[in-house]
Amino acid sequence: MVWRLYVRVDLPVASRSSPTHNGPMFERYSYRARCLIFMALWSARRRGGSYIEPEDLLHALIREDRGELPAISAEVFPGADGGELPAGLNRNSAAGRRSFFSGSVATNLLRDLHEDTEPLNADARGERREPVPHVDMPISHSLKTVLALVAKAHQDNTKIIEPLDLLAGIVENRDSRLAQLLRDHGVTRQIVVKALDSGS
Repeated sequence: MVWRLYVRVDLPVASRSSPTHNGPMFERYSYRARCLIFMALWSARRRGGSYIEPEDLLHALIREDRGELPAISAEVFPGADGGELPAGLNRNSAAGRRSFFSGSVATNLLRDLHEDTEPLNADARGERREPVPHVDMPISHSLKTVLALVAKAHQDNTKIIEPLDLLAGIVENRDSRLAQLLRDHGVTRQIVVKALDSGS
């Protein structure tokens, strides 16, 4: 089965014919978690990929954790200002929320992912803007494995899936390169679980 994403102007959605362990794909994802899928698609398109990979999801997790969703939205939706961005994508969406990644860990992870380590700024001028993505993009087998681990972890409960649950899925795929990379930077399963339990 091939899972495909289609990103609308307001929210990322998936075909209802693409089930996970918990029913239609992303149905139980929080707004922030669904925005991460949107950001992962942005990451994949930005690097010229043909599939959305776990690296794109981790890239999105770091950017979202640093409060850069408005900047990415401004890149995807050129010309929009804070009042015109899609519903919920406002400049203060990360206000009052504690970051999971420390500044140094976020920077080092971005460097290891071969991404720009500088924070994205929605107010930057003169930068190249990408068109709104109106095409489907398939999820790679590796990312399907991560999302399946997330679904499996919540198949017996009704908990809403949050960004840290997606990070837990990456870490849980223990033999993967990304899980090892996270461990190298001190991001272990135990630390992610502790943050989930504390409601961070």
